[in-house]
Order: sequence, then structure tokens, then C-alpha cells
Amino acid sequence: MKKWWMSAFLLTIGLAVSVLLLIGFLQATSAVLKTNELSGAKYEKEHEALETKDEKKLSIVALGDSLTRGIGDDSGQGYVKRLTRALTEEYNQDISLANLSISGAKTDDLAALLETSGAQHAISKADIILMTIGGNDLFPGADALTAENLAEYAPDTAAFETNSRIILDSLREQNPDAPIYWISLYNPFEDLTILGDTSQFVIDWNYQLQMLASQYESLVIIPVFDLFQGQVKEFLYTDHFHPNAKGYEAIAERLTQAIVSQQQLREE
Repeated sequence: MKKWWMSAFLLTIGLAVSVLLLIGFLQATSAVLKTNELSGAKYEKEHEALETKDEKKLSIVALGDSLTRGIGDDSGQGYVKRLTRALTEEYNQDISLANLSISGAKTDDLAALLETSGAQHAISKADIILMTIGGNDLFPGADALTAENLAEYAPDTAAFETNSRIILDSLREQNPDAPIYWISLYNPFEDLTILGDTSQFVIDWNYQLQMLASQYESLVIIPVFDLFQGQVKEFLYTDHFHPNAKGYEAIAERLTQAIVSQQQLREE
């Protein structure tokens, strides 16, 4: 009888210990799982924050000719750096910039550039595309213009339209969504009355740009003809062709307004 009682007592103690061990194991497992869950949640939260930060960063690709390069601005800023400075300082935007412009470029030069892998990679990552092109097409050899050769001059608008479509099709192939801001032309020779009515060339050229804008998604033409009209002495560099610092500032302000409005940015 005594032996049976001792066996029952030991069995009870063994069961109790087993239950306590099981409870401890479950509690420990729960703690580990909770810790892992919290760590995972923390990682996901930090990862999400990093993604959000990256999404807020504006990647800008600038294309075209000497105007996008900033030639004529003694400060070296041009309209591109003035724009990025405004977006950074006034709208607290983190900017990534790739300026691929080439001084003297014409539309066929830009079309050729867009065939390169480096340009295609930059464009594919862009949130915003900036562009000035066409001035060297419209006024080739501008430094040698005379009333005599202008009297017989006819811009090659057909080639301009063809090249412009090649450029835009290439940009859209690499990046279907990024808005393209194409800065139209001003007339640097309006005050040179000896050349006659050079403004009509520019007006017709800009009209073609507007027609293109109606055929391509998110193509925004930035007009600047009116900014320079009657202001060429104030807004042009000494070469009487490129903008000076004031001219670039005027272009940058108008471009900034367009981007801020479309991107719905708020001033800090």
C-alpha cells in the first residue's frame, strides 16, 4: 500500500513539473515570437521610411544645347541650377540632377545622344525631363546673319518636326511617364532691325512645338518669347544670342512655376 502511494505521489510531482516546463517553454516561445514580430515590424517601418524618402527625391535629367548648359551666365548656374536651387531651398525637395546637354547641339545631335546607353539609363530613372533644343536649327550660323542671307532664308521646318518626333518618341520609349518640359525659343535678334522681321521665324517655330504638345502625353511647352520681347538688351549676354544671368533667372522662374504647379509642391 505504501509503495503504491509513493508511486502515485511521484507521478503527480512528475506531471506537475512537466506542466510547469511546458508553460515555461510556451512563454519563452511567445516572447521570442513577439520579439521577432516587433523586429520585423521595425524593419518594415524603417524600410518603408527609406522607400518614402526615395519616392520624394526628384530625379531631373536636363537635355539639349548651350542654353541648358548655361552658356552666357557668368555665375555658371543657368536655368537648370537656378531651378534646382529653388526646388531645394523653397520647396524642400531632394534633387538628383543629370545634365546631358551639349553646346551647339541641334535636334539631330540630341536624337543621336538618346541612342546611347548612358542617356537611356538616366532618362529611364527620371521624374522630370528638361529640354532646350532648336535654336541652332532655326538660326544656323547665327553669328554670321545678314539682311541679305535672311532675305533668302527659309527654316527647315520639316527636318525640325521629324527630328523632334524622333526625340520625343525615344524619350517616351525610355520613360513613358515623366513630364517633359520643353523650353521654347525667344528671338535674340528682334532689336536688330537691319535684319528685318526675324520674330516671325521664331513664332512659326514655337507654333510647331505647341502642335507637338497636343500629340504627346505630359509634354509641356514653356513659353519664353514674351519674357525676352523688348528686353533683349537686359536679358542677353554679350554674344547677343545666349541669355545672361537675368535672362536665365526669368526662364528659371517660369519653369519653376510650371513644375511646382504640376507636381503640386508646397512652399516651405
